[in-house]
Amino acid sequence: MQEVVMGSYRITRHIEAAPEQVFRAFTDPLLVTDWMEAAALVDLTGPLDERGSSYTLVIWGPWKFRTEVVRSEPHHLHETVARGPLGSGARIVAMLAPRNGGTDLDLLTEYTVPFGALGRWMDRRWIDKEPRPTANREVDRLVAIVSDPQPILRHRRSMTSV
Repeated sequence: MQEVVMGSYRITRHIEAAPEQVFRAFTDPLLVTDWMEAAALVDLTGPLDERGSSYTLVIWGPWKFRTEVVRSEPHHLHETVARGPLGSGARIVAMLAPRNGGTDLDLLTEYTVPFGALGRWMDRRWIDKEPRPTANREVDRLVAIVSDPQPILRHRRSMTSV
């Protein structure tokens, strides 16, 4: 069965931090858990900057996404593919470019939602709406974390099995 991408969106930010710092937001399990507002990151099979590594991102309740790093070019690009319950899923591509002493972040998210026609209706009514408050809040949190030399991380669980 072929997967259908139901929605996609792109969020861009200029961040006053070096690409190395911004890249860590995609490769450090504690940072990923924090800015993605997840309950936990578990079952880690390897470093998140290494292609083929995988983990489970627990959002809440049954919403757990088995995630695999499919591309990683340190300090430039990080791509993951996630599969969740009921056919939900996402592909997230973070592209980083140095500019003016900081980093331009271009974050592309493509996603599918469950429940067929009902899911498509829900997507149009609530998920695929501008200004995407949840996604923007998460990216704003990423910016805050990597911009602060000593960020205060939210309490989240990150348990690994490396």
